[in-house]
Amino acid sequence: MKEKQLTVWEAACIITGYGIGGGVLAMPWLAAKNGLPMSLLILLAAFAASVALHCMIAELAVKSGPDAQIIGVFSKYVFHGRFQKPLTAGFFVVMALVLFTNLAAYISGAAEILCALLGLGDWAARLLFYAVAASVVLFGLKAVGISEKLAVGLIFALVALLAVCSLANIRNPLPLAPGSLNQALAYFGLAMFAFSAFFSVPQATAGLGGDGAKIKKAVFLGILNNFVLILVITVCALLASTEVTEVAMIGWSRGIGSWAELVGSVFTVLAMLTTYWSISLALADIVAEQLHWGRGPCWLVATAPSLAMTFLGLGGFLEFMRLAGGLIAILIALLVVPAYRRCRAEAGPSLLGRWGGGAVQAAIVLAYLLMAVGNVVTV
Repeated sequence: MKEKQLTVWEAACIITGYGIGGGVLAMPWLAAKNGLPMSLLILLAAFAASVALHCMIAELAVKSGPDAQIIGVFSKYVFHGRFQKPLTAGFFVVMALVLFTNLAAYISGAAEILCALLGLGDWAARLLFYAVAASVVLFGLKAVGISEKLAVGLIFALVALLAVCSLANIRNPLPLAPGSLNQALAYFGLAMFAFSAFFSVPQATAGLGGDGAKIKKAVFLGILNNFVLILVITVCALLASTEVTEVAMIGWSRGIGSWAELVGSVFTVLAMLTTYWSISLALADIVAEQLHWGRGPCWLVATAPSLAMTFLGLGGFLEFMRLAGGLIAILIALLVVPAYRRCRAEAGPSLLGRWGGGAVQAAIVLAYLLMAVGNVVTV
């Protein structure tokens, strides 16, 4: 086993950080359309599927050797024969484009908040967020783990403060009536995306030295953190918002009072910052695995293109989220479960045990195909 670099909680926070940004903040808007009871059922289904899928990825990473990333895992278990190298290279390019798009979403979203909060121009706000976010990643896994732990702790404190104030400023009854099929699919797709930390699981696995029990605990806690945040934010935003907005904190904080807009802005930027850290660290490690470059060049390749994309007029915040979510869903549904089936046939302990059988595998493929559909339907 490798030397451990992370605590279980730091590893969990890296997983939490991956999904805590746009997906979590967009959930109340769709929950208002689906009604709270149906939204909760959908959320529980997405949580169960996500925990199982992430444990599969963790087992794949452990059995693929030290520092194995998603692409290396697929190269070992899925891409075979004379087409192994071109398939691996092609997947690397597609994966990089998906993650660049994802990162660009958080730069754009955070820049909108910083413009209002600090009175900056759009370009200056994007550059400021990029400088703060990317600089932490340059220092590697432990620096990101510590930063995620601190940021997630602060996020929970801010949400707790806003939740208490929401209960003292109830404006609306909770919506109970279910919505349309398209609205349910869209909510499920966004829930799956909010729980997604596919590419951060190898970082948690490496940071915990391949310790199966600790990895499984970190995966569960990391996704559970986002479940709790989604639930609290959704209920409180539905109760206290003057209007349930696509980025929940905007309408929610206005409903509580002017002071809460500042707290909400800080929360939003922190949420996007934690996600940027997790995704860009994963992408830098993927680049290192595939190109065998040093940390500096890999860091630059992982972070700079996303900044450039934000200046090319490629769409708004939610459009970025749904595009990235749909692309990732298709790739995961097609590749992770087949890879896991081959991995499971090998000797060695299984993180899922009897919960990793054929029925669960089929359910996960279905869940991620539905996620892909949910990210393209008209709401």
